[in-house]
Amino acid sequence: MAENSQDDVTRGKALAVISYIGLLSIIPFIVQPNNNYAVSHGRQGLCVFCWFVTASFFSIAPVIGPFVFFASAVLCLAFMFIGMLTAIAGKTWVVPLFGKYFK
Repeated sequence: MAENSQDDVTRGKALAVISYIGLLSIIPFIVQPNNNYAVSHGRQGLCVFCWFVTASFFSIAPVIGPFVFFASAVLCLAFMFIGMLTAIAGKTWVVPLFGKYFK
């Protein structure tokens, strides 16, 4: 990913952290749309949120659905924490599997 300025990281760190909490991932796009650091984390947070919502639909499928949902929910929770820790560290990352589509 592109290098972020220290000013962007400092101003956008709080938004970057909260962007991994479900629908709050859209907040960086509204509050600081020109901050590349916050928006980058917002995109990855949106990826995790979309993944979780899509996995929710699998939960209604008989037999295998609940297992797919549970595995996806655990992964999404792990990615939320990893994203928050990465944001606190002042770095950017890409969510494995689907994050590249949200760059």
